[in-house]
Amino acid sequence: MKARCKYCRKSLGGETSNGTSHLRSHIKTCIQKRIHDGSQKILGPNYQPAGNPQLSTSQYNYEVSRKELCSMILVHEYPLSLVDHVGFKRFCCSLQPQFAVPSRNTVKKDILSLFGVERAKYQTIIDGNLGRVSITTDLWTARNQKRGYMAVTGHFIDNSWKLRNIMMRFMYVPAPHNSKRLADRLFDCLLDWNIDGKLSSFTLDNCTTNDSMIFHMRNKLLSSDLLLDGKLVHMRCSAHILNLIVRDGLDAIKDAINLIRESVVYWNSTPKRVQTFFEVAKQLKLSVERKLVLDCPTRWNSTYHMLSVAIPYKDVFFRLSLRDNHYTSVPSSEQWEFASTVIRKLEIFSEITELFSGSKYPTANLFFPKICDLRLKLNEWGVDPNPVIFGMASQMSLKFDKYWDDIHLVLAVLVVLDPRYKLHVIEYYAGKFGNTETDLVAENIKQMICGLIRDYQTKAENKSGSQTGTSSSGSGSASASELDFELFVSQRKKSKTSLITTELDMYLAEDIIPRTTEFDMLLWWKLNGLKYPTLQSIARDFLAIPITSVPSKSAFSSGGRLLDPHRSKLHYSTVEAMMCTRSWIMEDMQRGNMQLKLSSLLV
Repeated sequence: MKARCKYCRKSLGGETSNGTSHLRSHIKTCIQKRIHDGSQKILGPNYQPAGNPQLSTSQYNYEVSRKELCSMILVHEYPLSLVDHVGFKRFCCSLQPQFAVPSRNTVKKDILSLFGVERAKYQTIIDGNLGRVSITTDLWTARNQKRGYMAVTGHFIDNSWKLRNIMMRFMYVPAPHNSKRLADRLFDCLLDWNIDGKLSSFTLDNCTTNDSMIFHMRNKLLSSDLLLDGKLVHMRCSAHILNLIVRDGLDAIKDAINLIRESVVYWNSTPKRVQTFFEVAKQLKLSVERKLVLDCPTRWNSTYHMLSVAIPYKDVFFRLSLRDNHYTSVPSSEQWEFASTVIRKLEIFSEITELFSGSKYPTANLFFPKICDLRLKLNEWGVDPNPVIFGMASQMSLKFDKYWDDIHLVLAVLVVLDPRYKLHVIEYYAGKFGNTETDLVAENIKQMICGLIRDYQTKAENKSGSQTGTSSSGSGSASASELDFELFVSQRKKSKTSLITTELDMYLAEDIIPRTTEFDMLLWWKLNGLKYPTLQSIARDFLAIPITSVPSKSAFSSGGRLLDPHRSKLHYSTVEAMMCTRSWIMEDMQRGNMQLKLSSLLV
C-alpha cells in the first residue's frame, strides 16, 4: 500500500505499520502545497502598462487579488457583471482554486473603498504641494441616463517638478445647468479638495454660460488668494477658439464641403456601395488603405479629416457618377481644387491643435509663438490672389482679432519664462507685425512680470509673517530688542524694491538656451530655483496651466463607454467613484512605468 501526495504526487509508505509521522512531515515540507496555499513565493512576470513584463517574486494574497480585480475592471472598463460569468469563475479557479470570486455587489463595495483610499492619497499630495492648482472643467450629458455630469480636472507641478493631471470630480449636476448652479458645484469641489486658497486659473470653453460662471466664482473666492487679485483666473480654451476661427474660414467652401459630405454619406450607406467604391478605386490604381469617414459639422478637425481622406478619391467619385444615376451630389473639379487648397492651408491649424491638446507636457509656453505664426499666416493669406483663400482669411482674421486681446499678454508672460525665448521672441514678433516700437512692447510685458513678482513676494512675506507671529506667540512674549529687529528687517524689505527687478534682469541678461527637442523646461527651472526663487514660483504655477480643456473632455469618452445601454442604471455616486479611481490608477501606472524606464536608463 502506498500513499500519494495530492500536491506533488510523490508516493509514500501507506501501510498501517508505517504510521503517519512521515506523512505529516511531508505535508510540512511539500513545495507544491506551499505554492497552492500561497505561502510560497514564486517567480513570475510583473506586468507594466507598456513594455515587456519584468521578472519578480510574488505571493498569493486574497485581499491583493480582490484589489487587482477591481483595478482590472476599472482600467479596462469591464462591466461589474463580469464576476458573475461562469467562464470567468472557472478561469479564476484554474489559476488559484482558493480565490473565491466576489459577487457584483462586493466588487462595487470594494471599488468604493478603493476610491476612498486613492482619494485620501491624492489629497495628501495636493495638501503638501508647494505650487498652485489649475482647473479645467466641462459639462457632459449621458445619453443613456439623460443626466448631466461635470468633469473637474486639476493640473499642478508637484514638488519633484513633474506635471500632474488628476481628475478631482466627475459629479452629477441636476438640471437646469445654469451658471449659478455650475458655480456652486464647482466651488463645492474646490472646498472638498481644500484648494480654494491655492487656485491659479480656470480653463474653460468660450461660451456665455462659462463667462457667467466665472463671474459667480469671483464673488465666492477671496481676491487676495488669486493671482493679481483674480485678473488671470479665466483662461479661454485655445482649442475651442481655434475651432471657432477655422469654422468661420470653412464657410468660404461650405458648398464644396456639403457635397463631399453627402458623397461620403451616400457611398458609406450600404455594404454594396462600399464594395463598389473600393473596386473602382482599385481599377484606378489608387491606395484603398484609408476608408471614408463622416465628420461632425461642429468640430472643424473632424471636417479636416473627412476632406483629407476624400480628396485623394476625387477621381473615384467622378467615375462613380457616370455609373450610378442616383448619385447626384458629385463635387465639380473646381470645388475639389478649392477644397484641396484650403486643406493645405489648414494643415498648420491641425498641427497646432494637436500640440496644444497634450497633457503630459507644459503647453502654456508654446502658445504665444505658435499663435503668432498663425497670425502671420492669416496676414499672408489676406493678400492671396485666390478669392477663396482671401475670403477665408478675412473671416478667420475677424474671429482671431476678437480673442487676441484676451490672451496674448498673459501668455506672453509664459513665453518669457521659457529660457529658450525670453523677451527676444516678443521683440521678434512685434517687428513682424509691423510695430516699430518693439522695445516698448517688450517693456510692457516686462512690467507685467514685475507686477507678478511683487504679488508673489507680498504673499510670501505675509505668509512668513503670519507663521512668525504664530511661533512667537507660542514661545512667550518677545523682548523689546527682538521686536525692534523685526521692525528693522520689515522696513529694509520694503525699501529694497530694486530686488524685484534685479532677479528678472539677471534672468533676462543671461543668454538664451539653444532650442533642442531634448530640452526639459521643468527640469531647468527645478535646477535654477536658487538663482531665481520668485521666478521659479511663478514658472511652477503658470506652466501648470493648460491652454485647452481637452483633459476634462477626454473623460467623457470613458464616461460614454462606462454608461453604455447595458450599464445605464449605475448610481451617479458609483459612476464618479469608478471614473475618478480609474483616472488615479492609470496615473499611478504611467508614473510607475516612467520611473522604471528612468531606472533602466541609469543602469
